[in-house]
Amino acid sequence: MNILDWINVGKVSAERDDDLVNYFYDNGVLRAVLASNSSFLVLGRKGAGKTAVFRYLQENPHEYLRDTDILVSLSFEDYNWKVHSLLRNTETADSLAYKQSWRFVILVEVIKAHVSRCKKDGVAVPTPIASAQKLLEKLFDHPLPSIYQLIGRKLLGLSKVKLPKAGLDLEEGNFDSLEVSGGEISFDEVESDNDIRTCLAQNIGNIISYMEKAIAQTTPCRYRTIICFDRVDEAWDDVSLEVSRRVLSGLVSAADSLTAKYSEIMRPIVFLREDIFSVLPLNDSNKLREDCGALLKWGRDDLFKLLIRRLSYFAELNGQPPVDDLEALFDKNEMRQRSKPPNYLLKRSMMRPRDMICFLSRTIDAMHDSVNDPFADTSNVFSQIAVEAIYQAESGYSEWLKQELLDEWSVQRPSIIQLLSAIQNHASTQFSRADLEAQLAKLEIEFTPAGMLDDLRFLFANSVIGFKIGDSTAWRYRCFYPSQGFIESDTYKVHDGLIRALNLKEPRDIA
Repeated sequence: MNILDWINVGKVSAERDDDLVNYFYDNGVLRAVLASNSSFLVLGRKGAGKTAVFRYLQENPHEYLRDTDILVSLSFEDYNWKVHSLLRNTETADSLAYKQSWRFVILVEVIKAHVSRCKKDGVAVPTPIASAQKLLEKLFDHPLPSIYQLIGRKLLGLSKVKLPKAGLDLEEGNFDSLEVSGGEISFDEVESDNDIRTCLAQNIGNIISYMEKAIAQTTPCRYRTIICFDRVDEAWDDVSLEVSRRVLSGLVSAADSLTAKYSEIMRPIVFLREDIFSVLPLNDSNKLREDCGALLKWGRDDLFKLLIRRLSYFAELNGQPPVDDLEALFDKNEMRQRSKPPNYLLKRSMMRPRDMICFLSRTIDAMHDSVNDPFADTSNVFSQIAVEAIYQAESGYSEWLKQELLDEWSVQRPSIIQLLSAIQNHASTQFSRADLEAQLAKLEIEFTPAGMLDDLRFLFANSVIGFKIGDSTAWRYRCFYPSQGFIESDTYKVHDGLIRALNLKEPRDIA
């Protein structure tokens, strides 16, 4: 049978992959986060598979959660940056300015989820939770609107709410003295009026205190609410960079404080790109990364198992036996420099699922192109994956990998464009610090010795370049050796996956 009749590796993007649930491969990061009461961050590079984990958890919560857990999943369309900006506290540090608005979002979701689950299970809603629900419904209608509606016009209406001055009625769950004015208020009205904004912030603060007290009084709690945030980086662009930095810092700070207080009642889990987390204005960001997060990283065996699971799904879907040996799929045992085909693909990846899926998918496309060649006298029939097709697909894949890198960093570190241009102009896969400085000078780009060292450190951290250690002949890249720190070197080499896109030559070829 022609292998092209069945072979497929699925889509590169988890958001668009309807078959993801059928071949999702779990490398353990989510279980690691849930197993620790202090963890709330799932970090990973672009393409590492964060959205795949998020989606699979949404569709298969029973594999990870307890029977008494409640899962709430919020994605980008559920957030409203504009309203978050109205609730910021301008008198606090950047990392805390948006903390209040996110605490409000999380606490409202916990109250809603708890009440809904109690009703579903036919058990009494704890009195403090019921009172909090009653307050929210007094303010925002019954039943409570979705978080998307709540963070929109509904929340703005809080600026017209008059809470009892002493707060006694709130504490006792009697809201008769609570005044809710009719009519809507616009974003522009709130934004332009400091008095309205002050009233809004005060009301939000009072309601947050009330909800937190209600949750604290419910301990020990029958249920635990898991609230997952994904795609919070969708607004990460050069237009809204500064606002996004502060908004995301607020989310992390809110998740941190609530997890520390109520980990057995609520567990916010934030899926976030590692590169974005690294530039957020957070206090103790290194401590948060180490103590409260899990890095979504991959090893060689896991990446190969991921490909095998995907290939096997499509094989069995077409009446073929499952794939159990990746190397056996290829028509040659070795490629250039005696590299086995799977290792050749891996060496040109940055150890991310998206890289491997893209390269292999483009290889399969290249085989289809040869079959459909309008100028060929005969049509090819492939019983295995053609190694020659890997070479044909490599240039396009390399361009894709370069663009992924630019998409990942061009907003928060636009100098990456200049650095790649300088490396490309040097034309060699290997260069020294002096070579890079000379090319930057030709491009009339200013730099300092300290800045140049920081740029090299940045390029290594993102596996654009590697170096040798001592007398070793092997080049070390961060993606293959995650624990390797940066070391100044006489010579650096560009990652194999970027060589074609930058049109570089090996030093011997240049001579």
